[in-house]
Amino acid sequence: MDSFSNLEKNSRVIGEIAFQLDRRILAHVFPGLTRLYGYTVSNIPAKIKQNSINPIDGTVDKQKWREMTQCYTALLSKLEKLNYNTDIHTGFSEFLVNTYGILKQRPNAYTNITYNPIILRKLVIDMVPAKFLRDTLVLLNCLCELSRNDKKPLFPW
Repeated sequence: MDSFSNLEKNSRVIGEIAFQLDRRILAHVFPGLTRLYGYTVSNIPAKIKQNSINPIDGTVDKQKWREMTQCYTALLSKLEKLNYNTDIHTGFSEFLVNTYGILKQRPNAYTNITYNPIILRKLVIDMVPAKFLRDTLVLLNCLCELSRNDKKPLFPW
C-alpha cells in the first residue's frame, strides 16, 4: 500500500495535477473526442476552428464553431474566477508536466491521496518551490472545481 511519504517523494503528482486539468478542459470543450493528440489548452481556438470545418467541402459549420466557442468561453469565465489566466497558466501547466512528469501508473487502490484535495494541497505546498506555489495552487483549485462540477474523481482512471 502506498503511504503518504512514498507518494510525497514522487513529485509526478504535481505534473499529474496540471495534466489532469488540461485533459478536463479539453474534454469539456471537445466532448466525445477520445484521441486528443495535438490538442493543447493553448491551441484550443485553432482546434475549434479546425473541428468546425467540413472535411468534404471545406466550409465552416458556424453553428458548431459558435457552440464550441461559447462552451470554451463559459469555462474560461468560471476558471478566471479562480484566478486562472490563459496567458499564464496554459504554458505553466506544460512547464509542470515537463518538469515533474505524470504518474506512470494508477495509484494503489487503497490510497485516497490522489482523490483528496486537502492532502493534495498539502503535498503541493510541501513540494513546490515558493516561486511556483501560487500558480500551482490555482491549477489545483481549478481541477477541484471541475471535478465537483462533473462529479468525477480528480484523477480519473
